[in-house]
Amino acid sequence: MSEWLKEPLSKSGIPFCGIEGSNPSLSAINQTHMNKPSAWKHYHTIWLMLFLIWMFSYLDRAITGPIVSWMVKSNASFLEGVPMPHALGGLIGSMFFAGYMLTQFPAGYLGDKYGRKIMIGISAIWAGIATIVSGAVHSITAFIGARVLTGLGEGAYYSNDRALIAEVTPKEKKGLGMGVVFVGLAAGLTIANVLTPYLLDWLKALGTNAWRPPFLIFGVATLILGICFVVFVKRKDPEGNPLPEMPGAYKSATLRLALYAILFMAVVMTAYLLPLYMADKCQWSKMYLQTTQAVLILLAAFLLVIAIYWKLGKKSAEILKDKNLILMYVSAIPILYMLWFFGSWILLVISDASKTGIVSAAFYAGLFGVANAIGYPLGGKISDALLARGISRKIQYFWICLVTTLLTFTLAAYLFKGGQDPLALGAIMFAIGVPFAAMQTVHMTLTSDLAPPHLMGQAFGMWNLVAEIGAILSPVVSGTLRDLTGDWVYAIVVAGALLAISAILMLFVGRQPSHP
Repeated sequence: MSEWLKEPLSKSGIPFCGIEGSNPSLSAINQTHMNKPSAWKHYHTIWLMLFLIWMFSYLDRAITGPIVSWMVKSNASFLEGVPMPHALGGLIGSMFFAGYMLTQFPAGYLGDKYGRKIMIGISAIWAGIATIVSGAVHSITAFIGARVLTGLGEGAYYSNDRALIAEVTPKEKKGLGMGVVFVGLAAGLTIANVLTPYLLDWLKALGTNAWRPPFLIFGVATLILGICFVVFVKRKDPEGNPLPEMPGAYKSATLRLALYAILFMAVVMTAYLLPLYMADKCQWSKMYLQTTQAVLILLAAFLLVIAIYWKLGKKSAEILKDKNLILMYVSAIPILYMLWFFGSWILLVISDASKTGIVSAAFYAGLFGVANAIGYPLGGKISDALLARGISRKIQYFWICLVTTLLTFTLAAYLFKGGQDPLALGAIMFAIGVPFAAMQTVHMTLTSDLAPPHLMGQAFGMWNLVAEIGAILSPVVSGTLRDLTGDWVYAIVVAGALLAISAILMLFVGRQPSHP
């Protein structure tokens, strides 16, 4: 027995884990295990955090739709006596996107200079604070101003989020990363449309102030998440090597973004207040007041585009004058138009058609967001696989967009024939939502393929600056069509027709990248 105890444990057949090297075979196993690459990579952490920020930032913006719908149905004091309440409600959503679109390119430019992670952190913290302010104001003008301020902050997110994913993710998984992170968008849209009506119903004891707490709750959550992103998330390349941050970058970037925001805030609020002033002083008709305000905002956006080309036309010619990228920017307008038709009015579309209340419509409206959550990563995964087999992303986009267009016209036809079944409406919207989300992922991934890496932030900034024309027009144009026609059929037909144009434009994209 004593001799046996003196033998090395490796010879006795008894595994021993206490001392490295006491068991050669075990040491080899341990070494193999240590060398085995972890399934969880740093870029997965980035994906997760960006997913969460998308979710809460979309909650911050998407609750405007349900809250405005609730105001319309409840005759809230904000909308009291308004001749076209749907048009005004749509304008409130459009004003958010006015601020959102104007900071897109400047924020992308700042991201290329100071770092994408820095701009994302600033954006999340800013959005949280501005959303809290949105729930604390006491007039329609102050409310619109707070939503513009929220948009100005959130406008720094998209261009830097897309660029950061492309920066830290292996090329062969870039489409998947774009889609997975965008599931946060779908989650925020779904939660906003499903939870907000129930929350408003629970808070109805507060009367006309029931709309305030959702802004306060979601704003605080976004603020906390933004702080966590700044403090805990570190930038690394796809191989896990740390990427440096510019000293003093947060302070400098915040100051630069604030200067842009002050200028753009003045422009947007002038576009809102000037027609009101002229209508009162010159006895202008208020019937198309909201449309006039939206047109002025678009004029400001066009002037900004001209200024960008004038100032940076040579320095950033690779993303400002490339024919293929210009086609990507323009073909994205219908995407944002469609997204924010549903984001603004999906509850009322179902409620009006099925003759049910906002709360009853919430579940079926949520199906569109659930479909998006499936479509974003599915589109990215399939797109990466098809590209590896030689099928270009532009051809993928064309066919997926065409399918989405036909399904959109199906929804319009169902409403035109008097369809009222909320389950059928929800099913059609779910069927639209999956390919609609997938085509967005393909479109954004193709944009990242075409854009030079060192100008990626500016490329996505210009993408969203141009695309947000659709987001600005959609809520107010759709709301105006609803007021003029009495239903949502024509508004849906317009959204579908624009998608068809987007599919056709994609066929003119020429050069295709040789790498995934």
